[in-house]
Amino acid sequence: MKRRPTIAEARVKKEMRRLQRRANVAERAVAHNAHRAGLKTIASHLRALGVDDATAAGMAATLRKKLSGGIKGFVRKDGIRRSCTRYTLGQVMGGLVDYKPRKDTYKAARAELLALAA
Repeated sequence: MKRRPTIAEARVKKEMRRLQRRANVAERAVAHNAHRAGLKTIASHLRALGVDDATAAGMAATLRKKLSGGIKGFVRKDGIRRSCTRYTLGQVMGGLVDYKPRKDTYKAARAELLALAA
């Protein structure tokens, strides 16, 4: 016949399960943050590469039509959750190759960014 654990043993096992759950959650959080670190919106990638805000917003609007395969997510703006799509830097740079802007400032920014990538 199987023996029931004592109260002290049950407490120890409960604490061990709690600590294991905590360790698992921390491990998943680290993996999630590492994965998410390379993902940004198109405009965020462009700003990080040195393009000014207005130009980045304008280029991002057109590049969104060229790119596919991003990860859907949410961003908080002015206290409101808005949907967004996040891309890797490689996806954004690949989209810039196909991107043919008409505005001179966008052409100059595209040329600079492609020169940085090369």
